[in-house]
Amino acid sequence: MQIRCYRCGWSFAIKKDEIVFALQALEQAEGGHHDVRCPRCRHTNRVSVEQLRRSVPRKPVETPPAVEPEPGSEEAPSEA
Repeated sequence: MQIRCYRCGWSFAIKKDEIVFALQALEQAEGGHHDVRCPRCRHTNRVSVEQLRRSVPRKPVETPPAVEPEPGSEEAPSEA
């Protein structure tokens, strides 16, 4: 995730591991933003929870494997 410092305009990146950790901490504390320091001027920049959630890659939805009935387990129609 790319961040641009509000003070000096320097552009820097936040790693995915840090984003995931920040989201977990914010969900537990019910916070609204994560503070990130600029590596150039050390100014604190706020990143909202919504921005963090958008930058986390979504896990692909796995479809469950098709379950086929075992041979002989099907019920035969009853004759009356």
